[in-house]
Amino acid sequence: MSAVAGGTLRVVLGDQLTRGLSALDGLDPATDTVLMAEVMGECSYVPHHKAKIALVLSAMRHHASLLEAEGIMVDYIRLDDRENTGTLTGEVARAARRHRPARIVATEPGEWRVLEAMRGWEGETGLAVEIRPDRRFIASREEFAAWARGRMRRCKGEACSYWKRVVRSSSDSCQTSRSVFDKVLEASTSWIPGAKGL
Repeated sequence: MSAVAGGTLRVVLGDQLTRGLSALDGLDPATDTVLMAEVMGECSYVPHHKAKIALVLSAMRHHASLLEAEGIMVDYIRLDDRENTGTLTGEVARAARRHRPARIVATEPGEWRVLEAMRGWEGETGLAVEIRPDRRFIASREEFAAWARGRMRRCKGEACSYWKRVVRSSSDSCQTSRSVFDKVLEASTSWIPGAKGL
């Protein structure tokens, strides 16, 4: 079940189920392992409907099968695995012990608490951890912060997540991203009283 020791452990989260994920760039099926873990900590940190949890876990299992069909080694941890630690950090640490990779690569998560956990993986495992930008959005976290500066008095919660989570065009053209982003912002805030001119 393990790729060659010294490869890369590539972590894919339940809301990152795409083959074009930056954590998978440069993947070598001969040496690398993809880790996907169903953990209770992610299923229960806020109340979720059972159907949502079932949908996410089903999608994760399907995505793992697609990667395996490509000949990629996937270390898939099920929620009911007896040794499941219940946390993403715990599963990354267990996988690091099993596979003995040279490094860990992940894509920046959409949630701050998960990003903070990822930043602790190096200390937990003793391995170099590379957290790559998530290109699935119209702007990076830094680009969005620069764009929002001066435009919005308060930017938090679902409204900002919605604006940021606009998927890039299929051509992945960054040249038009700014004007598209402005149009999306205008359209998505039209229903908010006093939002004109954000």
